[in-house]
Amino acid sequence: MSLLVAVAFSVFCFAPQGSQSSPEVLTAAEQKSLHDKLADYIKAWTEYDDAQDKARDRAVKAYAKSKEAFYKDWDLKNAKKGDIMKSPADLRAIFSNCFIYEKRNALSIRKFDVKGPVPAHFLLVPPSYKAEKPSRTVLLIPGQDEAGNWVDGQRYFEATWDKSASVAEAIFHIPVFTKELDLTTMPDYGKTGAEEQEKQRNAELLGSFGETQRNYNLDRARTILDAGKGACSYALRAVTHFPGTFAGLVLRSPDASATEALRLGSLNGMPILLLSSAQTDADCNKLKERIDALTKGSCTVLKTTDAYPFKAAAPEIEKWVATVKRDVNKQHIVIEPNDDRWRSAYWVRIQTMESIYASPKDKRPRMEVTADRSTNRITVTAVGIESFTLMLNDSLVDLDKEFIVLVNDVARPQKLSRDLNRTIGFVRQRFDGDYIFPVEYTTKVPKPEASAVTGGADK
Repeated sequence: MSLLVAVAFSVFCFAPQGSQSSPEVLTAAEQKSLHDKLADYIKAWTEYDDAQDKARDRAVKAYAKSKEAFYKDWDLKNAKKGDIMKSPADLRAIFSNCFIYEKRNALSIRKFDVKGPVPAHFLLVPPSYKAEKPSRTVLLIPGQDEAGNWVDGQRYFEATWDKSASVAEAIFHIPVFTKELDLTTMPDYGKTGAEEQEKQRNAELLGSFGETQRNYNLDRARTILDAGKGACSYALRAVTHFPGTFAGLVLRSPDASATEALRLGSLNGMPILLLSSAQTDADCNKLKERIDALTKGSCTVLKTTDAYPFKAAAPEIEKWVATVKRDVNKQHIVIEPNDDRWRSAYWVRIQTMESIYASPKDKRPRMEVTADRSTNRITVTAVGIESFTLMLNDSLVDLDKEFIVLVNDVARPQKLSRDLNRTIGFVRQRFDGDYIFPVEYTTKVPKPEASAVTGGADK
């Protein structure tokens, strides 16, 4: 499959699918009015939470005033135009880009050393950056040189993305990993310290990135993870830990043998681009076969024409990146944890499960969840799971009606009310305006002997 054909296929497969949910009830001006008041409210709320001593007394006044302004406007429009909570289109317009950022200037690539809990990292902010507009982002993990030495972040950027069209419009964040950390080998959790090392890897990948997210307006739906030689197996694993964080994954030097033991189920539907060279062609084919078995066509292989790290491939990578966008409301989700600690994806969260390390291979925790709005049914197949939570909205099921949650063939009818306060709180907690879920449903997985229809410990 050529890259252009693969790109066209990915646009069809991975674009957010339309639903039969209620149409917009607000005008664009009414949406903007609520959006602006919500942004002020969230900003004042955050400043109040962060304030100390006398500053907290001042902050509470701004918080109360902004909260009152938002809810007054909401109640007025809700009474006049109908139930806004029924309309995913209106909610997306109101919550989209609802965080306010300080104005900041462009930044040529620069290294930031460790500062408190924030790990060292490199950062580039393009000349086109505006605090009011989300920017596409590339989270770049430097690779190794031919001698096996880790390449400095700035040098690696210069060898991959520098002078590309993306430099004019995308933010580049490059974490700095502790040299002693192994990014190549799958952790053996039976060994002392293996769990803590994985925790450290994730902290160094996402800890500094979290700081960038707090200071710059990143487009969460268009965040790409790009990994170099020696780091590809860890990057693949990190995406299974945190699938909702990334829109897509680029692997410049895939290593199929290093990922043989990795469970890939959580990558279901994730667009992945593999850069193929004479040295990695066989690895690309093996990995593509495994990934496409999850979702056909989700993996694209790009044949390279120059030496690693393939700077000449930048224009073709950019074509692929232009087609990739995260959809948090995807109807089919698989969670196949590779670590006991990280076990959520998009709108599904495992609460209690058996330990991966102590379970036989065929009994290791796994969940597969499918939402079908046409039948108002969510089907859950769970192994090694005791309890889980679903975050729901009207793009997944019609919340005006009773819906069925079918858990391991046990049907549980539900009728739950939308909650605006919960919706705002979850968006603020996630620091992500795409996570709009007015309903939360938690239940236990029934025992095999459970009756065909039951209520039980739902809420």
